[in-house]
Amino acid sequence: MSRRFRRAAVASACVGLVAAVAFFRLGDTAAAPRDELAPFAHWVFDSTGVKGTTVTDRGGKLDAALSGKPTAVTAPTAALAFADPKAFVTVRKAVTPGDAFLPKQDFTVASWVRLDEPTEWGGLFGCFQDNGPKKAGFLLGYDQSVFQFALATAGGNGKLTYLKGKTKYDLGRWYHVAATYDGKTMRLFVNGVEDATSAAQSGPVLYADSAPLVIGRYQDSDEDYPFQGAIREVLWTAAAAPADKVLAHFKADEELSKVLPPLNKLRFEVAPYLQFATRTSITIMCETSEATDCEVKYGPTYPPTLSAKSAKTDAMHEIPLANLQPNTKYFYQVNCTTADSKTLAGKPGTFGTAVDPTDAYSFCVIGDTQRNPAATTRVAKVMWERRPNFVLHMGDVVDDGAAKWQWTGDLFKPCQELFARVPVYPCIGNHEKNHAQYYKYFSLPKPEYYYSFVCGNDEFFSLATNKSVAPDSPQYEWLDQALAKSTAKWKVCYHHHPCHSSDSDDYGDTWKGKSTFGAAKHKPLLTLYEKHNVDLVMNGHIHLYERTHPVKGGKVDAKGVVHITSGGGGGGLEDFDPVPAFYKRQQRVTYHCCYFTVLGGRLEGHVFDDEGRLFDQFEMKKD
Repeated sequence: MSRRFRRAAVASACVGLVAAVAFFRLGDTAAAPRDELAPFAHWVFDSTGVKGTTVTDRGGKLDAALSGKPTAVTAPTAALAFADPKAFVTVRKAVTPGDAFLPKQDFTVASWVRLDEPTEWGGLFGCFQDNGPKKAGFLLGYDQSVFQFALATAGGNGKLTYLKGKTKYDLGRWYHVAATYDGKTMRLFVNGVEDATSAAQSGPVLYADSAPLVIGRYQDSDEDYPFQGAIREVLWTAAAAPADKVLAHFKADEELSKVLPPLNKLRFEVAPYLQFATRTSITIMCETSEATDCEVKYGPTYPPTLSAKSAKTDAMHEIPLANLQPNTKYFYQVNCTTADSKTLAGKPGTFGTAVDPTDAYSFCVIGDTQRNPAATTRVAKVMWERRPNFVLHMGDVVDDGAAKWQWTGDLFKPCQELFARVPVYPCIGNHEKNHAQYYKYFSLPKPEYYYSFVCGNDEFFSLATNKSVAPDSPQYEWLDQALAKSTAKWKVCYHHHPCHSSDSDDYGDTWKGKSTFGAAKHKPLLTLYEKHNVDLVMNGHIHLYERTHPVKGGKVDAKGVVHITSGGGGGGLEDFDPVPAFYKRQQRVTYHCCYFTVLGGRLEGHVFDDEGRLFDQFEMKKD
């Protein structure tokens, strides 16, 4: 049942991310139920298996539904490609351990897959929970370099074993990946060959209530990581197939594994995005998969005619544009070229320069995106719908500042459309670990960990609360002088850690003891905020939303400073003290963003959850 694939298929391996799912045109793939692996569920992503948003189960029991915008791959085989972070396949939104279709013990999962981007936590097919003490279910997946098989059973001592393979996968190449379990042994196979084995689990599979059963996703109740690649089929049996049967299933379509991925395909690691807009300048940044020379075409009309080039041949580019007109819409497009003449063009984009002192403008606030690209995608969409002039990020932009794939996959990919058209001004959080990648991916005034910028008649001051803000520190002294010199109508300060927080357990367990309601080492900043009549202080770190009454001298005062915690960009949500603090005005535990509009002496705030629902609004006025 194999097909012969000509060498010409190499050139077309990346073709096919063009047709919508509803427009599969090719005939069926060779994938079909076979005697050697008789399935009870089998999903094949071809013209027969996919109709509109429905994926038919050839076993007849578990039809599935498409989410997001997966696309059709037509060569070298019919398959479903997942490039949209919201794209995956839901077999069941939630299962219960007693569901009749779930294998009680022995089972096999086999799939043909292509990975286009590595990730720390990747899922191909699974139904599991991996949350603290709750360990249950199974997952066929992958990490940054190898495939893996996760399983929790009655004999596993409450643990979820992640069995990692030895075969390093190549991006863009097709693999046959299979996992078997027979009640005693976990086995992982890659291209028909046993790649890893473990006896850490035994007995019946443990399933969790309400665990999702999905294809093309690493998803449980509090984690949701997208898959980047393509899947041709997923086959699921209620028996542990012996090694020779797994090999036979691979051999039936072995030629697919021999199709080479596109050689040295030039791509954006990080698509073009905007940094540090002023009234007369802005910086365009991007990262390519290999060293290139980059040129930015820009101008107030389309197509743009002005040009600026990168300073050197490199993979990371930071191209400043100067002598721009204030409060003006510009078009831009990035074009990159390698030394051997490969070319790459970015999508046409737009940006606006900073407004004049008397003009109205708006901005959004997000914090603690960390490692939740699904939630970050939703919040970024809500912000983009508001069309702000710029975005403030309250820090913890990623979960581990040293992990490059988190920057590319967890921050920039979910925010790609937003950051391509709206500049982001961050402050550094503790999870960035002061790593060089923070300073690589953001273009900020020296010394970069603290700075200020102006928009309209207002000034914004960014601090790094991982570093000292004591009265004798460089940041404290700088802020004292900068606030004293500022003639801004509105003065807004932002940093990662809160000076006031009603969080339940970061500053003492409020359910069993006392809280300091914020770290003492950050409270010296309150002296400066009150001394210089700062209007608004923003922070993240605590994964929720909180707005205080105006506070001055340790009590509510109409002439005081309003503090807002906005840490709802993706990090695991937290909770509040069961007893309200004296300064509490509004609180909410949800993923969210803040949206502010400013005109002269009037500042309005609106706060939306990740579905776009308004749950707080307020107004501040001054002469």
